[in-house]
Amino acid sequence: MIAVPRRVALALVTAALAVGACSGASPADPASPATAAPEAPAVTPATTPVSTDAGSTPPDASATPSATPAAALAAPWATAELVNVATDEPFTIAGLLAAGRPVILETMAIWCTNCLAQQQRIEEALERVGPESAAYVVLAVDPAEDAAKLARYRDQHGFEGMYAVAGRDVARALAAEFGDQVLNPPATPVVVISPSGRVTLTGYGPKSVDDITGLVEEHRS
Repeated sequence: MIAVPRRVALALVTAALAVGACSGASPADPASPATAAPEAPAVTPATTPVSTDAGSTPPDASATPSATPAAALAAPWATAELVNVATDEPFTIAGLLAAGRPVILETMAIWCTNCLAQQQRIEEALERVGPESAAYVVLAVDPAEDAAKLARYRDQHGFEGMYAVAGRDVARALAAEFGDQVLNPPATPVVVISPSGRVTLTGYGPKSVDDITGLVEEHRS
């Protein structure tokens, strides 16, 4: 090995340090990583409207959609002929109102468990206020369901209401008056009409026995 004079060695080290300073990096440090791009800010997704389920309490959706009581009594859904699946007899909602009692109108489907529970509560409410205090009309709005299926459903559960198949024209008339949600059975929509033509669409979601009882009392005239 060749011995390097101390003075020469110091000169070589000094030169190496000078070169490192000029290049912007220390020879003793590893290569510096590339500068990372700034992190993008988090984006809050737009709020998605939540459909009303039977287990939730919806905002109050009560409304009187008809301009006057007379307009309600002449509405297509009120004057359309329906057929009671238990008796095969025709009837109209307007005709029921002419008898001087309010009408509870519920749209449903045979497969809808929310509807079944709602019908049980309405029948209980009518037992409380008196079965003759209001007419109860239940309309099947699923196009796949017919009068025979609906009659079996009614008998199976021992219901007393007037069950009928809405049909396309009545379903369209209801949607035009109350909005498409009235044809969504799991939302358990209920419309209460007074003999004078006052119309109330209840908030979507389950109605308690007390709710129905109060609505019948409010719509007696």
